[in-house]
Amino acid sequence: MNVAWDRDDCIAVLLFLIFPLGLGFALIRLGKVPAFAGFLTISSLIIAFSMIGAALALLGTRSPAPIADSWLAAADELLPLSAIDLVIFTRQLPEWAIWALTKSYVQTGPYLYLSLVVLLVTERESMAWRLFLIWGWSFLVISLLALTAPALGCFSQLTAEQVDHLPKGAGRYAMRTFHDFRNAAEPVLSLGRVSGVITFPSFHTACALVLAQAWHGVRIIGALAKILVGVIIFSCVPIGGHYLVDLVAGAAVWWMVTLAVDRLGKNQVTHSPNVAIAMSGA
Repeated sequence: MNVAWDRDDCIAVLLFLIFPLGLGFALIRLGKVPAFAGFLTISSLIIAFSMIGAALALLGTRSPAPIADSWLAAADELLPLSAIDLVIFTRQLPEWAIWALTKSYVQTGPYLYLSLVVLLVTERESMAWRLFLIWGWSFLVISLLALTAPALGCFSQLTAEQVDHLPKGAGRYAMRTFHDFRNAAEPVLSLGRVSGVITFPSFHTACALVLAQAWHGVRIIGALAKILVGVIIFSCVPIGGHYLVDLVAGAAVWWMVTLAVDRLGKNQVTHSPNVAIAMSGA
């Protein structure tokens, strides 16, 4: 792929992660302040997974695979409603609704991170770790799939007039990074400055579904979380620039990873009495 790495930046990032990650694992092993230990460890791993996934996605822009927008758009047209139809529909929405869509999309990560922190401080560590594993492995699987289908998103099929009602950069925030990295003669990958360029599958969709899992079964908050998740998934098209098939693929990855994590968890409970006790107290 002819990509150079910013060695100093990579070393700085690794050093930044090693201390809190090591401290967190040490506290977990010693059984000290479990909520704080879980917070340190999960926070460090979230940053690490995010950087690895984003770096893979950026490398995917250099993939020899052709840009996939033509077949993604064609697949969308086979559906009763396409992403382009959905973007045009948003012209009918009031400004406050566009604002809500934008905020929901941009804040998806913080919403999920806050949910994990709440689970940790309320002594539901096993649930927090389960959701982290689903999120993390979904991200890595989606990043690897993105290597095979680099794409610009549905806004590459729209005119400026069709999207002038949306916030500046909506649906196009990653296009410049995509073009710059794909077309550069000698691109430099810096872990501290990676940015999301994934179109297919939709990672935001997977993230939103993990958020729904976090609050499933909680009466009022659970219902509100499901509404928020619906808004986030809807926003993936007019704000994130995804095709509808991206959303379907993102949901499919989330579902398969959830099944895999839960199956592995059951096997671990079966073979480890200590894990069984921890799970029963969740």
